[in-house]
Amino acid sequence: MRMATLKEIADQAKVSIGTVDRVIHRRGRVATETSRRIQKIIRDLDYKPNILARSLSSSKSYLFGVLLPLPEQDGFYWELPLTGIKKAQEELEIYKVKINYFYYDKYSETSLKKAFLSAIQHSPQPDGLLIAPVLSQAMEKLIHQIPEKLPYIFLDSYIPNSKCSAYIGEDSFQSGLLSAKLMNMLVKGSGTVAVMDVLPFDYHIQDRIQGFQSYFAQNGKIILTMCQVDARKPQSFVEAAKKVIQDHQNLVGIFIPTACSFYIAEAMMSHGSNHKVFIIGYDLVKQNVACLQKGMIDFLISQRSEMQGYTSIYKLYKKVVLKESIESQVLMPLDIITQENLKYYQN
Repeated sequence: MRMATLKEIADQAKVSIGTVDRVIHRRGRVATETSRRIQKIIRDLDYKPNILARSLSSSKSYLFGVLLPLPEQDGFYWELPLTGIKKAQEELEIYKVKINYFYYDKYSETSLKKAFLSAIQHSPQPDGLLIAPVLSQAMEKLIHQIPEKLPYIFLDSYIPNSKCSAYIGEDSFQSGLLSAKLMNMLVKGSGTVAVMDVLPFDYHIQDRIQGFQSYFAQNGKIILTMCQVDARKPQSFVEAAKKVIQDHQNLVGIFIPTACSFYIAEAMMSHGSNHKVFIIGYDLVKQNVACLQKGMIDFLISQRSEMQGYTSIYKLYKKVVLKESIESQVLMPLDIITQENLKYYQN
């Protein structure tokens, strides 16, 4: 069956080929009614952009470097985006895209620096980089070493005022607001809520906390208490749980803005108060899922981590291989996970 062309679509829609191209690639402005008309014609003609031909017409292969924390860290959280990255890699292999992986200990600046330098100094040099800059302050000292013409995308977290081509992840401040609204409904607008300030410093974790705090700044009945914990020391979560129970008899909720939510949930089960304390955490790592199923965690906020990884590689492909412009940020939906809908989010 012959494939429809852009010209045929343009002729039927009575527009220019450029307008059709803008609709297909979602760039530039096109009137809503015109866009709908073009999209209907595209569906009717079963048109698919001939990306394969564009890529295979070149003999060049492309190498991407991926810089991630060790997959087992944060309760194996990093396996989630890694799964999406590898899925995209399999799909793009036919387009001569290869990926080298560079892993680092997210609690070690030395490990990060070594992996970072290995990535940018690799021979042959990569055509693009995907970076999860979760050790934010250490990464800030390194990113200026990325060659000017080497495009890079941030995944999961970000570095302010960098020259990255795009950020793929959540709106962290908004996710903090969402968590606060859920907490407010759970605790019925009164009592003390503990906020776990997790070290080492990470911009997107701080944004979640600030979003959470900003919501309750408008509600004087809720008292927030900050508890600093060190993700490098799991025992610090247990100690924080014990202390907050001891210091706050009217404790009604705990907000944990990272994938390490299960540490607090398990500590509360062992050392908890004699009344219900609601817990809101993040991410569908195995331990968090188990705690949610047992009622030890009330809500998990999912940022579609696997989709982040998958989308990031495709955006890098679009930027590097297809030479097309990409959005400066792609924000993932924020999913509220409960016992009741958990099964719909599991593979």
